[in-house]
Amino acid sequence: MTQTRLTLALCFGLLTLAGGAQAQAPEGCARHEARFPALFGKTPEEVRAALQAMPGISTVRMGGPTTPMTKDYRIDRATWLIEGGVVTRITCG
Repeated sequence: MTQTRLTLALCFGLLTLAGGAQAQAPEGCARHEARFPALFGKTPEEVRAALQAMPGISTVRMGGPTTPMTKDYRIDRATWLIEGGVVTRITCG
C-alpha cells in the first residue's frame, strides 16, 4: 500500500511539473509589445488608430514625460508617451 501511494504521489508530481512547464502566451496588450517599436516616431493619431485595432487593447492613454498617471495595472491598457509631437514610448498596463 505504501509503495502504491508513493508511486501515485510521484506521478502526480511529474504531471504537475509538466503542466507548469508550458509557457503561457501573453494576453491583452502584452501580446502586441513586439509591434510597438514600429509605432515610435508616429503621430498620436496614427498610434491611437493602430493600438485600437489590436485585439486585447480596449483602453489607450497618452501623456508627456511629466504627465501624472495612475500606477494601477490593467491588462487591456496601452499607454504611450509623446515628446516633440511624436510617440517615443509605449507600455502596457
